[in-house]
Order: sequence, then structure tokens, then C-alpha cells
Amino acid sequence: MNRYDQQVGIRRCLVGACEHEVRVRCINGQYHVRVILDGLLNQEAVAHSKADIGYTARSLLRMEDKCGNISAFASAARDRLNKR
Repeated sequence: MNRYDQQVGIRRCLVGACEHEVRVRCINGQYHVRVILDGLLNQEAVAHSKADIGYTARSLLRMEDKCGNISAFASAARDRLNKR
């Protein structure tokens, strides 16, 4: 079972250095996780439960970093969870 459903795929790739922001909205009992790239919506997914919001945001940010939209925020999503 998937933990989230992708609603809006990546709109802009290979941007280079940029600013990322993650916003979460509860719409009709579903949690919409949005990745904002330089002030514009770039990805959106719907988490199936409140507990899956972190997993969903991390997955979206990992894909941002892989596709060349580089920021410290997105790069941190690819680091290990318990890195010391």
C-alpha cells in the first residue's frame, strides 16, 4: 500500500540553487503536502494519514534534489535519519 498519492508531478527541473518550502493543508480530511520552489508550486501529494506527512514531504524533497533543484533543505532530505 502506498503511503501517499502524487497529485502534481515535478513542474520545473534542473533549476540549480533555489529555495524550497513545504506546506501542509488539511482539505476534506486529507493532508495535502506541497513543495514550493522559489514561491511557485512544484509538487503536490496527498498523505493518507497524519503520520505519513513527514514521509511524504521527505520523499518529495528527495526527488527535488535528484532532479537538480538544489537547496540545503532538499539535500538534507537525502541524508541519513540518524546521522551523528
